[in-house]
Amino acid sequence: MIRTLASATALALICAAGPAAAQTVWTAAPTAADMAAAYPAKAKAEGVGGAVELVCAAGRDGVLTDCDVLGESPRGYGFGSAARKLAQQSLRASGVAKGAEVRLPVTFPADLAKGATATVKTPKWAAIPSVTDMQTAVPKTEGGPNNILVTLVCEVQAGGALSGCVVDREEPTGQGFGPSVLALAPKFKVELMSAEGMPTVGAKVRVPVRFDLKPVEQAAK
Repeated sequence: MIRTLASATALALICAAGPAAAQTVWTAAPTAADMAAAYPAKAKAEGVGGAVELVCAAGRDGVLTDCDVLGESPRGYGFGSAARKLAQQSLRASGVAKGAEVRLPVTFPADLAKGATATVKTPKWAAIPSVTDMQTAVPKTEGGPNNILVTLVCEVQAGGALSGCVVDREEPTGQGFGPSVLALAPKFKVELMSAEGMPTVGAKVRVPVRFDLKPVEQAAK
């Protein structure tokens, strides 16, 4: 019998919640290339990644000013000063009152230090396909598996749009779900900074999508 999506929860995206900065909408942010250029020389030479916690004041038009380093790991590599420079030069927030305190993490992935393309661990989704989009994407076949997982790997372009997507994982294979999810890739969009404080533009992102299918009679109950 024909299967259908059981509910709106059929689309499962791994969207980790971050600290307070996860609620901040960034209208401008550094790119992965900007972060690579600002990467501390000592850390880059040793291939070391780092993490920084900043607290800044919101200036006019959401520009960050007067950033201070609350925490830095590992110490002695210059990650704190590099994060301050990036934040004050490139980050701009939306909907933040002038003078308000803004706390944010900034993560320097070791992949950038090694000259490789970094992969965002916890993207924040600005747009995802609707349930109707997902319903349309479901292969119209009888029988078959009810639980399907497809993971795409994509490149993040300017503005957070995805491109160059490929199917990295498909369980089970051979049912047509990989190509179906791949066709939905243009409907995904990420925010300019991830939950861990990493620039997304110029990086790669993993897009996990889970289908929860039930026969039509069961889905209606």
